[in-house]
Amino acid sequence: MTFQGFPRTTGRPGTRNHLVVLSVCGLNGPGARRVAAALPGSVLIASPYGRGHVGPDRVFHRQMLCALASHPNAGAVLVLAPDDGLGAIFGEAVRNAGRPVAVFSLQSWDEDGTAMTAAAIKAGQDMQGDLARTARAPCPLSDLLVAMECGHSDASSGIVANPLTGDFADHVIAAGGAAVFSETLEWLGCETGLAARCTMPAMAERLLTLVAARHAIAAQAGHNLLIGNPGPQNHSGGITTLEEKSLGAISKGGTSPISGALAEGEPIPGPGLYAMDTPTLSPESITSMVAGGAQLVIFTTGQGNPYASALAPTIKLTGNPATAAHLPGQIDFDASPGFTGARTRADLLPELVALALRICSGDTTAAERNGDGDEVISRLGPSV
Repeated sequence: MTFQGFPRTTGRPGTRNHLVVLSVCGLNGPGARRVAAALPGSVLIASPYGRGHVGPDRVFHRQMLCALASHPNAGAVLVLAPDDGLGAIFGEAVRNAGRPVAVFSLQSWDEDGTAMTAAAIKAGQDMQGDLARTARAPCPLSDLLVAMECGHSDASSGIVANPLTGDFADHVIAAGGAAVFSETLEWLGCETGLAARCTMPAMAERLLTLVAARHAIAAQAGHNLLIGNPGPQNHSGGITTLEEKSLGAISKGGTSPISGALAEGEPIPGPGLYAMDTPTLSPESITSMVAGGAQLVIFTTGQGNPYASALAPTIKLTGNPATAAHLPGQIDFDASPGFTGARTRADLLPELVALALRICSGDTTAAERNGDGDEVISRLGPSV
């Protein structure tokens, strides 16, 4: 079983061959937006922060931007930076990944942002010409790393959408590929079950520690997770308890053994199933898994959720027949027959696999057609 991807000189192949316009701090944001607007089809990754970070926050921010810039789905990169030193950091990351890169810094252009923007657009046009001549090639399913996410969940999420996504993860892993799930506090109440699936005791202990640490962050801020969770949308969709929500959420991870418990944005090192420590909100969670190397995202939603990754095609899947009917231009896969009982997950899985292979081979997702796509990096502390 194969998909038509873009082989890379290092790492996994791309399912896309994007020209990425990377703005490494807020100072370059307006210029980067003009550059991306002048280069149709390019992907803009624009951090509103970047110069006042200190300590672990600074390290994390740079690691995440480097990971996104050197992602398998980035075919070439324009880096816009405030100074030569910062630009060099990200340029080196892209070159080490074997991808073309052009770095533009305000310092090297004597702070003339207008002239720099014009030069970046010209360089981007040349890069797009080269990318257009790049051919896809057959890639085995073992080269795929899929990220699983859920948002605005309801009863249909836990009954069919998330378990079906878990079936897909198991399918990819059985073929030698990899899968990752996240949203640490969505494991609350079920973390011991996940720990029991870890392949090593130290890994199980780390997973439990990650959940406890996120819980402690909330408690220190005076937030009682047992009061506001499940949220209003979950309740209106038929989820009544935290345990119900967590059981549904972790079913995205299928049944495979857990090969690693990773930090936010940490590279996924090999085949198998991985748990990643992230915030629960979809933008940061998905971005972290994409930074870890996921070339495809499956995002289940009970009631609809507009977010999608800019770098990785994001398949929107729902098990709710009302949502499928209400949002036909936003949903890629309607799993609601599995919720109504008209079909089984075993019936639906081959169709989901076939769709995923088509998407990985170049078919567009609803989010791509709608222009929905972003990357959002977590903050770990205040700026100075």
